[in-house]
Amino acid sequence: MADQDIYTEKLMNIILDAIDDIIIIHDSIHTVIWINRAGVKAFGRSVDEIIGMKCYELFGNTVSCSDCLVNASNVGSPINAIKRRIIPGTDVVCECSVIPYYKDGKLELVVQHLRPISPTRPVSPA
Repeated sequence: MADQDIYTEKLMNIILDAIDDIIIIHDSIHTVIWINRAGVKAFGRSVDEIIGMKCYELFGNTVSCSDCLVNASNVGSPINAIKRRIIPGTDVVCECSVIPYYKDGKLELVVQHLRPISPTRPVSPA
């Protein structure tokens, strides 16, 4: 079973690294534990610099976002994408959506999906 877990983890890393959007995984106290290549490129830092940072520090903030899923008051709230300026020193606006992972009833990980968008880009018809 351990070999299967290693294979699955490597496969997921390959898939997530191939995505052009920014994917960040952090733990329940905001510590970044994984980021894909698009994220490394967008933030202009090395993987070694990013891993271990608080996600909000990566975004150029000193505290977490007020509507962050990790904040106790928001756990269980609807998870809607939010548009925000995330990449410090740029005018890039990202649509930020999160996917929580709970284990034994406690928030263990958060997968952040940051999709860079242009504020003037028209919305495609459905």
